[in-house]
Amino acid sequence: MRSATLAERLARGERLLLDGGTGSELQRRGVNVSKGSSVEGGLGAWSAPAVDEAPEVLRAIHEDYLRLGADVVTANSYNTNRGQLARVGLAHRMEELSRRAVEIAREARDRLAPAAAVAGSIAPTTRFPTGWDPARVAPATSLLREWSDQVAVLAEAKADLILIESMSAVFQLLSAVRAARVSGLPVWLGIHATVDGTMTSGESVDDLVRAIDEQGLQVDAILLMCSPPAAITATLPKLREAYPGTTGAYANIGYRRGPVPAHYPETQYHVIDVGENTPERYAEHGRTWRDMGAQIIGGCCATTPDHIAALRPVVKGD
Repeated sequence: MRSATLAERLARGERLLLDGGTGSELQRRGVNVSKGSSVEGGLGAWSAPAVDEAPEVLRAIHEDYLRLGADVVTANSYNTNRGQLARVGLAHRMEELSRRAVEIAREARDRLAPAAAVAGSIAPTTRFPTGWDPARVAPATSLLREWSDQVAVLAEAKADLILIESMSAVFQLLSAVRAARVSGLPVWLGIHATVDGTMTSGESVDDLVRAIDEQGLQVDAILLMCSPPAAITATLPKLREAYPGTTGAYANIGYRRGPVPAHYPETQYHVIDVGENTPERYAEHGRTWRDMGAQIIGGCCATTPDHIAALRPVVKGD
């Protein structure tokens, strides 16, 4: 099994190259990912409709990362949960779109890099357009039900691992971990970091690790993700100190809400502005994270195949 191979490689101390941005890359390639966006509701369904509306573009993105040596590509299931699909009237298609997201990634993987793994992504069902707001998070029972349903589909579609993404607080992520563990697949947990070295909620990574342990849960890796490079650099040492397992990093380098409301399909909700975060500069950040002990390194929003190409020798040592 590919998941067993990944676990064995990580246990040997090897580093894995994760892919780069998918939703932002769809936007960069001309796909409008702002269907259902609003000032109050935020981004809407984001990349999820592209599973149905732009499958060839999505497949090409996966293929580009695989050609560059990505050990793991992430299926475009991040927003195919019912909560986000409901924003565009597609909640009834959760199973279909989640399954197809994995299938598209697997088709690319099987053709180009059979040894690579496909991660089934799950993420929050609620938008926070004005910043983290715990009052908007659904009740734990609702989260557990929604994520459990989606995880079951991702596992049936033969994802190799479950990647929990964009978690901002401990109480929010515990239901996601519970849902993911039922699959029997490896579980990687992705959390937001801040320049203060905490989670977005203000909780410490010690709080995070303690809560997971106290609940009798387990994750196979904890990754800092979709945060500025500086935030990851500030938080990673604290995570390494608190958590004895595998750690990783993949940053957001300039994908942010635009200055004016989006008007679908004419304009996008997000703008892409990487600024100083060139591929070469991003590779320098990756080197810092590697030297801090991160074993899984890739890119999140606004990173491109060029960024992953620059990162590869840092991660792979070639």
